[in-house]
Amino acid sequence: MAVRHHIKILVVDDDPQVCKMISTSLKDHGYHVQSYSQPRQALQAVRKAPFDMAIIDIKMPDLNGLEMVEKIKAEDPRIAPIVMTAYPDIQTAAETMRLGSRDYLCKPFKEEELLQAIERIAQEMGLVYTNEQELNRLIGQRIRQERLKQSLTLRQLSERAELTTSQLSQVELGKNAASIWALARISSSLGKQLCELLGGL
Repeated sequence: MAVRHHIKILVVDDDPQVCKMISTSLKDHGYHVQSYSQPRQALQAVRKAPFDMAIIDIKMPDLNGLEMVEKIKAEDPRIAPIVMTAYPDIQTAAETMRLGSRDYLCKPFKEEELLQAIERIAQEMGLVYTNEQELNRLIGQRIRQERLKQSLTLRQLSERAELTTSQLSQVELGKNAASIWALARISSSLGKQLCELLGGL
């Protein structure tokens, strides 16, 4: 199961209802969210705490979305802005990208469009990871599948890898985390590179 609660997202829209709607949706999907209907308050929040992403409306009084992207990136270049607007145009889209925005959403957008954009950016930034228990289960499942594909018994693989059948069984069941050394021996015994065996997990 992918872990997302550590991903901090700032939402900035002068419409409090939009802030609430986006915040609720993102929190329901496990993200840590702070929302502001006052752009200057949002900037103060960026100065006080780190954020990974910022979802920013383009048309706002006081500070517009373009200015917000510029100021947020100046405060913390690591933040990935996503801009949203009910008045899309190519020139504005191009300008937001030039300033460092990672995506451009046209209002009204579907919830899944926003979630897909966030997920893609989070993956690109290396922010999504699998919790340890689930990772152990997935690694064990992958090793077992590969062993059965090669018609190897647990004992045969344990002899090849120089691990006890008990150790190997615990790894396959996802009950114990295997060391890198043990995983390297298992993958080698299966005729695989470690990165090949664990790819995509």
